[in-house]
Amino acid sequence: MKLPKAVKRALKLLEEAGYEAVVVGGAVRDYLLGKTPNDYDISTNARPEEVKEVFKNFHTLDIGIKHGTVTVFIDRRQLEITTYRSERDYEDFRHPKEVVFETDLDADLGRRDFTVNAICYNRRIIDKVGGIADLQAKLIRAIGDPSVRFREDPLRILRALRFAAVLNFRIESGTRDAIFKEKELLRKVSSERINLEFSKLLLGETAPEIIEEYAAVLRVFLPELPEELALNLKALPKLDGLASRLASLLVGAEPGVAEGTLKRLKYPKNKISQVLFLLANKDREIKPELSEIGKFLKDFESADLLCLLGFQKAFLEAEGRSHNLDEVLKLAKQIDPGKCYRLKDLAVSGRDLLAMGYPEGAGIRILLDKLLDLVIEGRLKNEKEELLGYLEKNNPPAGKCMIVNDLRPNK
Repeated sequence: MKLPKAVKRALKLLEEAGYEAVVVGGAVRDYLLGKTPNDYDISTNARPEEVKEVFKNFHTLDIGIKHGTVTVFIDRRQLEITTYRSERDYEDFRHPKEVVFETDLDADLGRRDFTVNAICYNRRIIDKVGGIADLQAKLIRAIGDPSVRFREDPLRILRALRFAAVLNFRIESGTRDAIFKEKELLRKVSSERINLEFSKLLLGETAPEIIEEYAAVLRVFLPELPEELALNLKALPKLDGLASRLASLLVGAEPGVAEGTLKRLKYPKNKISQVLFLLANKDREIKPELSEIGKFLKDFESADLLCLLGFQKAFLEAEGRSHNLDEVLKLAKQIDPGKCYRLKDLAVSGRDLLAMGYPEGAGIRILLDKLLDLVIEGRLKNEKEELLGYLEKNNPPAGKCMIVNDLRPNK
């Protein structure tokens, strides 16, 4: 296993000071799966104060020191170095009342969540819990008694589902039984922590299969999940991006219900807006004409349009219905981003119309909107002189009242 220089340096410094140290967790798991690790966590028998002494010439943070973790910065890389520990009496289904610093690696590994996350490395692979066998069998298995692991931290229930969806693994039968048995404990978990794991689960390769099998578990924190999921889950694999996949699960929900659900799960405003946009426009017809696509862009960005077309296509195909959305998509990708599609980009403004003598009021906006349509259709150039001249000729201001006629040129 090839380690980054900063990680090798940290291990070397700890060993030179007389301590044990190993890389443990996701980095080793990902390496064995042929993936490039992102984060490297180090465990050691050095106590927190001893870790700080070893790295006294480096910048360190004590944010997690109460639970044995010292954050060390080496060569601009942030490393978390944690003392071997065991934990007792979880008082809030997350934090232990007592953390006992251990000198033995076995004791530390015994309190971790799943076997595939407890494989270690230092010059060689160290597997004390059967993690390699479970990796080869593509199994998610809790370490020790799964019910005990889930009562310590109920989020582990959702983490098991997330790992299964992302890694395309099955969940070992005993662990699976405990997930269903202890599922109500998810009510004890904060929305922020639920959000993080559920979002990763949704983006997993086998998310549809996991959602279908464990729908009863997910409904503990997501009661809005439809009873009939077949269509939603058939469309989901065809969708990219978190907003599209969230929307796919909420198809059929009232807008207020969908919005309330996403707010409760602490999704940011922009993500909620994206989901609500997809739900509101799921059945909107968009003709394969540049002018029609251009009018859509009066209110939305081109990225929104492409996302919506992909969303519509996924559901139409899931329903087995024919469509012409490939043609619409092709045209949408030809849209000139420099062309005028918004009122703010129109060469004239309400001030120009007021200066011409048009009275204040809603009629101004109606005229501008109609001019924008003509520009989008290519019937008028987006030039101030041409637009105002066209208004003067076809709908001149008349006294204090204004009648908005049909501004479209004769064909």
